[in-house]
Amino acid sequence: MKNKIGWIISIPLVLIFGFWIWCQRPGLPVARVMPSHPLVFASLTHLEEHINQAVHSDFGKNIAAIDLPDVLNRNHFSAKDIRDFQRWQKDLVRFWDKPLIKRLLGKEAAVAVYRNDKSYQVFVALRLTFSTRIAELLGQLSQHWGGGIIYKKQKYHGRVINHISFNKKGLGLAYVRIRDLLILVPEPLGHLEEVVDVYRHKNDALQEDPSFNFVRRNAYSRAEGLVFVNLNGFSIPGFQMAAFPVYGLSYMPGTVSKYKMMVGLDEKYMPSGMRKAFACPALANDSLKLVPDNAIAYNWGGCYDFERSWTMVRQRLEQENPSLAQAIKKFKARLEKHFDINIRRDVLPVLGHEIGGYLTDIDIQGTTPYPRLLVFVKIQDRPAAERLLVKFTQNPVTMLYTEEYNHVVIHYISLSLGANMDPGYGFLGDYLLVATSRQLLKRSIDAYNDSMRSIVSDDAVGQFSLGSGKKFHSVTLMKTAELSRRAQDFLGWVDKYLSGQVSMAAAYKQDGDNKKLELDAAIADKRTELVLAQKKLTQLKETQLSGVSSEDPASVIGAIENLSREEGSIRDDISSYKEKKEELSRLLDDYALGAQSAKLTMYNMENVVSPVLKSLESINAQAVTVRIRDKILETEFLVK
Repeated sequence: MKNKIGWIISIPLVLIFGFWIWCQRPGLPVARVMPSHPLVFASLTHLEEHINQAVHSDFGKNIAAIDLPDVLNRNHFSAKDIRDFQRWQKDLVRFWDKPLIKRLLGKEAAVAVYRNDKSYQVFVALRLTFSTRIAELLGQLSQHWGGGIIYKKQKYHGRVINHISFNKKGLGLAYVRIRDLLILVPEPLGHLEEVVDVYRHKNDALQEDPSFNFVRRNAYSRAEGLVFVNLNGFSIPGFQMAAFPVYGLSYMPGTVSKYKMMVGLDEKYMPSGMRKAFACPALANDSLKLVPDNAIAYNWGGCYDFERSWTMVRQRLEQENPSLAQAIKKFKARLEKHFDINIRRDVLPVLGHEIGGYLTDIDIQGTTPYPRLLVFVKIQDRPAAERLLVKFTQNPVTMLYTEEYNHVVIHYISLSLGANMDPGYGFLGDYLLVATSRQLLKRSIDAYNDSMRSIVSDDAVGQFSLGSGKKFHSVTLMKTAELSRRAQDFLGWVDKYLSGQVSMAAAYKQDGDNKKLELDAAIADKRTELVLAQKKLTQLKETQLSGVSSEDPASVIGAIENLSREEGSIRDDISSYKEKKEELSRLLDDYALGAQSAKLTMYNMENVVSPVLKSLESINAQAVTVRIRDKILETEFLVK
């Protein structure tokens, strides 16, 4: 008896343990069941975790604090648009708060879009947790859909396709479970029979798609997010689709979160100029040693072709704005004559292909914001460049000063706009530096001579691997938190400026209203004069007609003529006063519109832009690197 009880207890336990072991086998890859050749495919693991992290982060909290309905109302959206937005917002929150949704999105979610003749097919794949697999196996998922639905099953090659129709909303969806994947389609935008056929090896799977594999092969090996776009499936006017057939995005979280954007390149469909640009080799970036440690934004590019860029800009201007092109041509001719140079012959050959710059601050203490900005260009022939600049110093547009700092000659001019507003230039190694302040030139010289005073010593540069000798085509670095604080200071200056405009408009309105009252009084006085003149003129005409007057007829005629002229003059004065009043009203209306626009801008800055900038303070630094390799353009976004 005891043996029987033992078997009765142990057999279910063994079955449950066996099922648990079976469920722990490696998950079925989504690309194994999705059909090949999608227009778009996107997948993300740990979706619920990523969404919760975003919502509860400082960034998410600041964004969530924005009163969007009030923002939409202030920006003149219709009441219907605002109600629709609020309903969408509530539906989204209600959807996300459903326990089943959180369980379904807990591991991995993917979506694929396919073109089907003139319509589209959409497949959604969800990786099930152990509990949701048990619930689906026991047929209990239907209990979570709520009431008012029609639920039916369809058997197809050993698989059960479940169809659900929501009668109240006129919607429907179908789903099928294949191992640990739940594949759903909104009906009628998809047929799950195709997914089952792919799993049965009757149709090609996504994992056999060469374009998809190109993206997956170049993505991060431990990526948690992947996006694939087949650009050949789209038609975008003016875009060389065949030259860039594939787009991809890979995401890998961490202390430094990484996003890699991948664009496939097909040179045979590129114009010759574009081919030449993409053939430029990657370079080791030596310009970081010029950048001081207090820089908050920095950019460098190693493939800049000045002559080609100038030719392209000139041709486009000649096509789109001939008058502006002609004006620039005349200005260039005057410039070349003044300095006795030829830009194409003397300037462009001297410049190299590397150009960049950095920003340390935006000075808002003066009358206008003044950026602390330095731009550098690598020089191919320094002696030729120095000879060229001698011509500029011999024929200066304004007084030019010279200072030697740490064995480097600095040329600068002094502006009467405030302290340290003395733009200048100088040579440092193979680079020509041009800055809005000579103090920046000195900071670059210090950084060049001492790496501990350059941005190379910053932790972000090391964590982003920007100074490790790797070769790039372009590098951008931003100290996002500091840049955000500077941007908020700039918003404060803009707010004060706009407040001044509003106050000025209010003062103009008060002064204008007083002038309108004065004009009304003047018009009233002129109308009184007009009535008296008309009355006197009538009396004189009646006297002339009666012939009773003792006055000389010629005198009466003269008086009538004088009064007629006076009447005309009064009418002209009234008309002139009315025109002045109308012109003043138009001017006041313009001021009122300007003040209203300024108030709206101030509101948007305070309630939209400022919270966004505040949220960016949670991001310490960001970097963007660009590299072109064999048949691929890689742009990597790094976030710390």
